[in-house]
Amino acid sequence: MSRNEETASPLSAEKKISRRRQNGDDKVIKFRCDFPSTQVKVMLARGWIQVVDPNDQSWHLWWCETNDVRQVLDSKLASHQKIPHFRNHYELTRKNYLYRNLKRYKKSLLKSKKIDEAELCDCMPLTFELPNDYRLFAEEYHKQPGATWIVKPAGRSQGKGIFLFRKLKDLSEWRTKEFPPQLETTPVETFIVQKYVENPYLLAGRKFDLRIYALVTSFDPLKVWLAREGFARLSGELFDLENIDDSRVHLTNMAIQLKIQGDENREQTKKGCKWALIKVREYLTARHGVVAVETLLQRIAGVIMASLLAVQPVIMQGKNSFELYGYDILLDEDLTPWLLEVNASPSLTGTDAEDYRLKFDLLDDTLNVLDFEGCFCGRETRIGGFDLLWNDGPVWTTCPNPSVCGEPRNDSRKLNIFLGARNDRLGQLSQLRDHLAERRNRAQSGRG
Repeated sequence: MSRNEETASPLSAEKKISRRRQNGDDKVIKFRCDFPSTQVKVMLARGWIQVVDPNDQSWHLWWCETNDVRQVLDSKLASHQKIPHFRNHYELTRKNYLYRNLKRYKKSLLKSKKIDEAELCDCMPLTFELPNDYRLFAEEYHKQPGATWIVKPAGRSQGKGIFLFRKLKDLSEWRTKEFPPQLETTPVETFIVQKYVENPYLLAGRKFDLRIYALVTSFDPLKVWLAREGFARLSGELFDLENIDDSRVHLTNMAIQLKIQGDENREQTKKGCKWALIKVREYLTARHGVVAVETLLQRIAGVIMASLLAVQPVIMQGKNSFELYGYDILLDEDLTPWLLEVNASPSLTGTDAEDYRLKFDLLDDTLNVLDFEGCFCGRETRIGGFDLLWNDGPVWTTCPNPSVCGEPRNDSRKLNIFLGARNDRLGQLSQLRDHLAERRNRAQSGRG
């Protein structure tokens, strides 16, 4: 049996009991998830018990949808109960709110003369929120004749409603089509217009963006973990700036790529439109060298932290909440990372066997970090495939091999991130548990 088949199959009752004992005590963890998903498979494989009665409040984790967050949090939850969203996550995950928060945060940093940190807040392309900022956008549009712009509905996902244009009349036609005239009482839907990145970095001649996962277990104090594994999503057609009407040239969303394909080409498209993050890192390193790639990855971590610190003052911190965010990062030819959006509910359904393995392991390590079983001591800086990036302040590491990192030995302090590094998660988890068990045994011997 392959490892994919092992992780996909629910464990037998005996193996579940053995797993629980191995994780510490015979504590039974209960979960609720109202839709079939990879999350359910992961939790069952851990030996957790699924609660199916909606009136049963004995669950430890309810993996609910974003639409259910307010209702769940308005009920009286016990301190040990968790849900996978913060109440107003949209401050980060709606494109227009994110841009506003970054602008506000940049002003506060400049006021404090923190120039380098403020510069990271310019990580989103020039953005206007319409219809409110239409006059400002029109002024900028006329300053840049011939420039390409991209319009995105603020609250949609999977590439829905995205449109490229160079003429204002095309924007007007798009708006009439997407938002037909309605009653005066109907709220006006917000959308954003951004300066299109016209010089994207290309893989095999195609545009791509990076999907990177960040796990926030608390906003107050802010605690952030970054996953080692992620992937690049490639467009389905070769990049051509003159062809702005073909969404498969400019958008990387898998939903867009599969929508136009016939059934016979879907599986090939799924495989051809994704590269593992480790493969991207190796490709970039071969072309640009270790130092440039390490600088890029450190900057990506800085962009992620800028976005989270920007929303920290406005996010409603809840002791019952955590969130696994999917960050979409675009690179240009100068290896500058651009933040496209942050997803509160990134797809966790595997598109192929390798993608399923990645997401299964990602979810399993998310639950390891949350540590419902009480296995860890709380001071870890790595748990499986996650590295601790921020713990009420930056978490630093020293490169174990400066020749690989490209830095001299006396200047090797870096943010504790290893994007695209080898993810020997099972070995690390085993060593970590053995180390903690040894410490507990020594402590008990000392008391004896």
